[in-house]
Amino acid sequence: MTHYFITGVSAGIGAALARKLLADGHHVTGIARRQDRLDALSSEFPKFLGIACDVTQKDALAAAIDQAEDTHGAINTMVLNAGIYTPQDGKSPDVDVFRQHMEVNYMGVVHGLAPVIPRMVDRRSGHLVIMASVSGWMGLPKAAAYGPTKAALISLAESLWFDLNPQGIKVQVVNPGFVETEATAVNDFEMPGLMTPEAAADALIKGMDSNDFEITFPKGFTRMMRMLKYLPYGIYFNLVSKRT
Repeated sequence: MTHYFITGVSAGIGAALARKLLADGHHVTGIARRQDRLDALSSEFPKFLGIACDVTQKDALAAAIDQAEDTHGAINTMVLNAGIYTPQDGKSPDVDVFRQHMEVNYMGVVHGLAPVIPRMVDRRSGHLVIMASVSGWMGLPKAAAYGPTKAALISLAESLWFDLNPQGIKVQVVNPGFVETEATAVNDFEMPGLMTPEAAADALIKGMDSNDFEITFPKGFTRMMRMLKYLPYGIYFNLVSKRT
């Protein structure tokens, strides 16, 4: 069975993904800050190892990775899913909010990659899955703090592919649309193609089983967003402003 290491398993896609993988008999190590959520998964699934940890704390996350491999063996697949989203009004930027997004969404991924990549290189095998977002493709309303971190993750995954693919390590980036999570619950606008976490986890697992570098879902919405990306700015700004 595969050993999956997943960050951000207390809710949303991370929790749904962990449950589905555990139900299929895999070993899962889950990272989250909320101990009660980890305890609930542990009581339900004997193959789940829950470790309370904040991904912004690199030494703590490195220790969690050591504990995971001591318990379940080598990490075969790492899903770097932990993230935050706080809407930002561009008229009054909050520097602390911007910094927190970069610490959690971007550096939280780097903190997970740094201890694991050398081990996968030594084994010449492994699978890295980085959770970005369609928000990383282009600027969106209220996403001035969030979107740039996701754009950075897309670029990170692309760069890592060149270095790690020849070493036998599979690198994938995930760019989902809207998913029903605690983060998107704060949105006060219509969210086209809104998915449940369970449906998103199914789509993610299907994508992880493929050889595609990029995983996107739901397909209808993400295709539309990709088309918008290539429009002239005047048309793009006008269309998105009307919809949001």
